Amino acid sequence: MAFLDNIDLIVFDLDGTLVDSRFDLADAVNHAMQQLGRPLLSYEALPPLLGSGLSYLLKEAAGTDDPEMLTKAKRHFDDYYAEHFVTKTKPYPGVMDTLRALKPKKTAIYSNKLQHFTGRIAEALKMAPLMDVVQGANPDAYPLKPHPAGLQRILDQLQVPADRALMVGDSTHDIEAAKAAGMYTCAVTYGYRPRAVLAEEAPDYFVDQFPELLDL
Repeated sequence: MAFLDNIDLIVFDLDGTLVDSRFDLADAVNHAMQQLGRPLLSYEALPPLLGSGLSYLLKEAAGTDDPEMLTKAKRHFDDYYAEHFVTKTKPYPGVMDTLRALKPKKTAIYSNKLQHFTGRIAEALKMAPLMDVVQGANPDAYPLKPHPAGLQRILDQLQVPADRALMVGDSTHDIEAAKAAGMYTCAVTYGYRPRAVLAEEAPDYFVDQFPELLDL
């Protein structure tokens, strides 16, 4: 019996797992930095800053904790990203066919990206109809990953026990959150964290390409 035969729910991170969004994110960050007169980021510098939410990303990009500057940065970021969230963002190779092949299992997206943008990206890239839940960050309702509360919310909503659920993600936050929730874990190595960093969290599985999920 294959591992996936015992899994009823697969939860996917979004950025770096289902979609390569670094170029649109970097453009939005650089728009904000330009408005504030701060140095710009290269595309290569962005991936290590992703996965911990927008506040962390802007703080690191701007190199400041100043609340007033970060509030302005977020406003400039949001204005730009609202118009360019899928200008360069695309699903990774094989993602759409693999998501279709995984049905009729329950599937969900859970991202540390704000709910508004998570939902819009899932809709624009035709992923939303393949998901039972599309959940982004909602700091007033639950903390960001690596806290497990957001995953527990999905498990409760879909009435799936944790030991029959799998989290697939490209960051240590994904693995930590899933382990804390009692779920199985699968790290993807093509995203925004190197395999060696992910290995420190000892995920149950690794995949080097998204379609390899079907081989589990």
